[in-house]
Amino acid sequence: MSASEIGPGENRLSPADRASLQAERGPINMAVAGVLVFEPGLTFERVAARVAERLHLVPRYRQKLDEAPLGLAQPTWIDDAGFDLHWHLRRARVDGDAELPGYVAREMSRRLDRSRPLWELHVVEGLDDGRTAVIPKMHHALVDGLAAVGIGMVLLDPTPEPLVLPEPEEWRPRETDLRRRLTALASAPLSRAQRLVLDSTQRALDTSPRRAAEDVRRATELATELTRARPQAPMTPLNRPISPNRRAALTSAPLAPLKAAGKAAGGTVNDALLAAVAGMLREYLAAAGVDLGGREPVALVPVSIRREGDEGGNRISTVFVDLPIGEPDPAARIATIAAAMRELKGSAAIRAGALLVGATGQAPPVVSSVLVRAMGSVRAFNLVVSNVPGPQQPFYMDGIRMTAVYPAVPLNPSNQGLSVGILSYDGAIHAGLLADARLDPGVDVAVTALTGALTDLTQNP
Repeated sequence: MSASEIGPGENRLSPADRASLQAERGPINMAVAGVLVFEPGLTFERVAARVAERLHLVPRYRQKLDEAPLGLAQPTWIDDAGFDLHWHLRRARVDGDAELPGYVAREMSRRLDRSRPLWELHVVEGLDDGRTAVIPKMHHALVDGLAAVGIGMVLLDPTPEPLVLPEPEEWRPRETDLRRRLTALASAPLSRAQRLVLDSTQRALDTSPRRAAEDVRRATELATELTRARPQAPMTPLNRPISPNRRAALTSAPLAPLKAAGKAAGGTVNDALLAAVAGMLREYLAAAGVDLGGREPVALVPVSIRREGDEGGNRISTVFVDLPIGEPDPAARIATIAAAMRELKGSAAIRAGALLVGATGQAPPVVSSVLVRAMGSVRAFNLVVSNVPGPQQPFYMDGIRMTAVYPAVPLNPSNQGLSVGILSYDGAIHAGLLADARLDPGVDVAVTALTGALTDLTQNP
């Protein structure tokens, strides 16, 4: 069913988008962000002008959530009749590079306002040597990592000369007509998948005690089956209950030696990066005085299943990867991870991850919330490691070159105290670590260990 059949100005959320909304409770904040660093010369006024010029290229940025009372029906995106661009643009100043991670941490501790379009753009001046950082922040329901790269590219140019784009038409919000929406749902010819969505919504509107009990039972059974697929991950200092507050850290490394290290060990650059994370955890757990007794920490690694032509929203699956922290040799760690990844990609693991994403969205909202809570109580993994390939050429904003891009990946569920986001850009990889403020040892210990592990790989390919 097309968006026009739902109603003017409306779009359904994907299953994964709805799941990320359900996950945002207690200390969980499902905002994602990127830290784009530019050479000197970029000002707030220039950034604001660029956003205003190109906002029409990202229609979702003028839409907000329309959530049914009590969660009785699935939310949709609708045009925001009160949209005000200036509310979404923020200006700040720091005293040098050392204060930038602190600014990122404070912003990643604050949830986005669900009554408005779920994004902000922060312009942070005062970095070393007159440089400026631009920090796009958006809800995970709005966009996943790969789509975030595409949206970032809308504001950027592949050369110092800005692209010449046609003048946008005047934007007017389209009204939401709920009666028309329900009529269209009832009368339009439906595919099997669409009928499942409609049936789910109808079941959600049935609030009888018997129906509610059945929903809870089904959600619990599904969570149990999913967690039987593998043993529980070992307990580590990363997996204590988290607070709403965050800390952040940033680091970089050259890309070419990492590619060479991966290839030399029979793997890919992604395998080399996971090996570096394993090296990080080896040092981090030693600093914490923790011995896992030969067990291996588990990383949840998102895998894109986005197809050509898909825009916005989430199109991801996930796999669980055991990290060989007991192996001291970086090359051997790469080889071990490469073999494991080849086996995973040839198994049903990716399809199982897609099932998890689909299950939390295709079910009625009450099932979704129960399933998210049930999965959150199981320690299936120790941390999230997200590696997104970015463009390998310089990009510019209003003629000013972008020198680095650091991702920030939200902590979820509530027993996950550290995430590692990695993005490659213009010959380097840039890693953003986001941690619970109470993580002990802290994120500073983790980033020092990751920097050392990356150095070991790049100096000894």
